[in-house]
Amino acid sequence: TRVADGSVYGPDGLVGEAMLADLAGAGYWRLRVDPAYGGLGASFAAYADLLAKVFALDQPVGVLGSMQAGLGPVTTLTAHGSEEQKRRLLPLLAEGTRLGAFATTEPGTSSDLRAIATDALRDGDRLLLTGEKLLITNAAPGRLVSVLCRVDGELRMLMVELPEREDETFHTVTYGLQAFRHLHNHGLVFRDMPVPAANLLPGDGRAIAYHALNHGRVVLCAGAAGALRRMIGSLGPWVQVRETFGAAIGTRELVQRRLGRLAARTVGCDAVLAWSTQLLDNGYRGELEGVVAKVFGSESLKEATVEVLLKTHGGRALLDGNMFADDVHELLAPTVFEGENEILTLGFFAGLAREHGEQVLQPLASALGPGGADRPSGRARRVWEARRPITSYAGWAGRRQLARVTPMAGVAAPTNPDGLTSLAARELQRCGLEISTAMRRQGSGLVQHQALVFDLARRVQDATVMLVVARYGARQPDPLVRDAATCMAAELGQRLTGSRPTADYYRLLTGLGEAVADGRFSAAAGCEPWPETHATFPTPRTPYPARR
Repeated sequence: TRVADGSVYGPDGLVGEAMLADLAGAGYWRLRVDPAYGGLGASFAAYADLLAKVFALDQPVGVLGSMQAGLGPVTTLTAHGSEEQKRRLLPLLAEGTRLGAFATTEPGTSSDLRAIATDALRDGDRLLLTGEKLLITNAAPGRLVSVLCRVDGELRMLMVELPEREDETFHTVTYGLQAFRHLHNHGLVFRDMPVPAANLLPGDGRAIAYHALNHGRVVLCAGAAGALRRMIGSLGPWVQVRETFGAAIGTRELVQRRLGRLAARTVGCDAVLAWSTQLLDNGYRGELEGVVAKVFGSESLKEATVEVLLKTHGGRALLDGNMFADDVHELLAPTVFEGENEILTLGFFAGLAREHGEQVLQPLASALGPGGADRPSGRARRVWEARRPITSYAGWAGRRQLARVTPMAGVAAPTNPDGLTSLAARELQRCGLEISTAMRRQGSGLVQHQALVFDLARRVQDATVMLVVARYGARQPDPLVRDAATCMAAELGQRLTGSRPTADYYRLLTGLGEAVADGRFSAAAGCEPWPETHATFPTPRTPYPARR
């Protein structure tokens, strides 16, 4: 209702207090809190699915939900808080009395948590917090913030109940951040601010921070799914009324191709979101899956923003009131928030290779000793002593050699779920062998070859998404949703094999785009036309509705 009547934001342009109260009354803040502490106990999958719908209606309200119970303190307290901490703090979050935020980033560090400088000195039954946090969404007086800091030299997570007013121990810093302009986004400066020692969470602070980031990165994919649907709402009416050379542009094949790619990315985000949230609900740590979801979702959003939204609206995309002009910062910010995508992908490679290095390559290297099996002195003895690690590695590599039987380069990506699934599985096998070979040849020096490491890790991410999306699409009853999943998986397959799109792929893609243009794409149901403020440009005969 508030989206429809334009009352989501207050006079200051921020999400208004009345909107926040309405959300509390509707149980928005209670969703992820356990019923024992006043919540509704929704699974993370159900919560993320709802957030995707909220993001499709209003991005700032979706971000608030993420700050509360995705990246924010509900997730952290539920997983790591003591019983006393849960009983004292979770009801405040469930009621909306306290809204949440997550604070790790500092002026001198973002992804490298080892460089955190904020510290808290013990002073009886309290801690004196000193330091500065940067770019903290939903940071304002009265919030409950998860603050990563150093206590006794160790990284710990501290739940900080910000006072209702700034004083000499705490103040915010305002800067001209263009993204998330409808939300409080400030720096936090602490100067010996007293915090109850009882608010210090047990356990390793860095592990707790990564747990929250895993959930927050998955929620970014939910945000992408919602934003892509808003793009469909923005473009749908436009491609029907805008004519060139006597025909609506929605009938043009090039425009249909763009709309088809937009639909494919929307369903792709749905698939990755369903996969990653299910894993988190089943107790998986989700570190690698969270990175896959965040990178795929934010890159899909970036590509759609530039290649579809901007190009299809044309020059009018730069007018005040158009979705591109109004939201471009929010649409591109996810590629750098919660870790810049290429840096995250390098970290993804480290996580991917760690177990193989420890369990397969290190035992082999230790058994062979300095110089390896090729060292002339004692060669036979060394090989005999290393027979078990060698046999183990040979078996591991042999199973993956099967993927090399069929050449990948230049092979056209299929356009059916079974063929795409098979192609993705073979590529994952090949990637495992390539990574192992690179680790054996380069050793510890591999980390210096960032371009190679990024390429290998990105291929694993693409093949993983391809597999997930192909299987997701095969289960969908709606033929257009199946086609969208097939197009997304096939596009990834083309990138992995270096092959050109086939005629079948273009047929599926343009047919999908035609359905989007005609309003027949059910996955975007409920996406209302973007409210344009300029009522006469450039088709005076078709006025746009006033901004809501």
